[in-house]
Amino acid sequence: MRKSDFLDEMRLEVGLAYDYARSQDDFIARILKTIFAISRKKAMLTLHKYCGSSNELVYALGIKGMTKEQEMLGQGFVSPSKMRAVTYIKKDRQHVLFLPIYHEDQLEHMVTIRLLDSDYRMSKQDMIFAQELITFIESKRSTLL
Repeated sequence: MRKSDFLDEMRLEVGLAYDYARSQDDFIARILKTIFAISRKKAMLTLHKYCGSSNELVYALGIKGMTKEQEMLGQGFVSPSKMRAVTYIKKDRQHVLFLPIYHEDQLEHMVTIRLLDSDYRMSKQDMIFAQELITFIESKRSTLL
């Protein structure tokens, strides 16, 4: 499957998350479940909720067996509160995407997508998709209770 077809399928499936969501948190969790399923459970996804300078893990998929080094890749290198767009970090065969979700200029959530020991080639198309995902979440979640 071509990358553009893969990302188009992802867009369609992620769009359904909004249709079935019962709350803001359920909406984001459904998006993560969709990405996890379409990636054939090869991605590791986390959702952290931010309040001031502290964060709390709210939701995680595929992280069982992840080492502390794999979990920490990219953290400390970037300041979450300063991120305004998708941030991508690559080390060897490990890829991490940080997707900051804002509400009224305050960081509210951080979605992290990790591909470990992966030959997947990140491209501009992936960055565009990730930025679209941020915009989709920020615009739609305000309409949910």
